[in-house]
Amino acid sequence: MSWVRLGLALAAVGVAAGCDRLALEPAPAVSAPVVVAEPLPDLRPFAGKTYSEIQAEPALRRYSAAALALSEAERARFEAGMTVPERAVIATGGGAEALVFSGCAISGCPHARSVLAIDLRSGAVFVGVSGQGASEELAPNDRLEALLRVTSPTMRWDDPIRAEASPTSDAG
Repeated sequence: MSWVRLGLALAAVGVAAGCDRLALEPAPAVSAPVVVAEPLPDLRPFAGKTYSEIQAEPALRRYSAAALALSEAERARFEAGMTVPERAVIATGGGAEALVFSGCAISGCPHARSVLAIDLRSGAVFVGVSGQGASEELAPNDRLEALLRVTSPTMRWDDPIRAEASPTSDAG
């Protein structure tokens, strides 16, 4: 008989413990901590500037090689490929827009090239490096990679769209 009483007592405790889950009113909400994201800056004014020129810009610190969560080796490879920077352009296609920075090593683009694309709407990034026949996506992003390929003259992300050369005059 004591086993029956013990079983009934345990059942009563279980029902009492579960009553709050069976209540007709919802339980009070537990709020998640509020995370205030830094607003995305307008990146369009940086078109025409080089990656080295924007390094000191407070609005773009989150896109520095140090802030992109790259390993030391990846950061060194990226920076080596940006030694001779090209002017940034805005690539547009398929509903996506990105500010694209690229550059090459001192010894030339076949030895090392770096690409940084920043989505103008979301702030998401694509970081890639290439050279000597190999390429690596250090911060992959399928949408931005597709945009880089579509706007590339060779349909490759590591050969990104470039700013048009300014016309020169041969007055003489």
